[in-house]
Amino acid sequence: MAASAGERDEVAKKYDFYELLGVEDVADETDIRKAYRRAALKYHPDKNKSKHAVEIFHALSIASEVLLSDNLRQEYDAKRNAKVRDKKRQEAFDAKRRQGKEDLERRENEATKRQKASNGAGFGAGGGFNGPTFRRGDGWDSQKEAMLQAKIARLQEQSAMLKAQRDAKLRNMATKAN
Repeated sequence: MAASAGERDEVAKKYDFYELLGVEDVADETDIRKAYRRAALKYHPDKNKSKHAVEIFHALSIASEVLLSDNLRQEYDAKRNAKVRDKKRQEAFDAKRRQGKEDLERRENEATKRQKASNGAGFGAGGGFNGPTFRRGDGWDSQKEAMLQAKIARLQEQSAMLKAQRDAKLRNMATKAN
């Protein structure tokens, strides 16, 4: 009895037909038939009474049907290869994500060590937090660096001007108090 396309797809989602039969993906018709007979004897409902055996026996029948038909086998192989490619791509993506996370953690640890070394004791004691440290090669280009340097210079000028104004007020208050 030939299985329907939907039935074949459901079984293919659950099992790899080559692994189920214990053959390589380049196995010929003779190898597939021998493997099917061997596995069918092991899982036949008359020999093996477990419910799982009935399910596997049914899957074995569908697997042999698919792998012995040239058209069905080509279709199955195409889907199987696509699934394998997707799995490899996902694993590569996971590896890149893991590497990015490790790289970020490493850079954060290095920045914390540099900060502690420059402040003496870190955030709580000493000179305080001076901001992030940027290095060339970390996505930092000369235009951004020039803009940052100009902003730093402006802030230093404003700070100096505010200090001078504060000092002048303090002197005025001191002379008025005398």
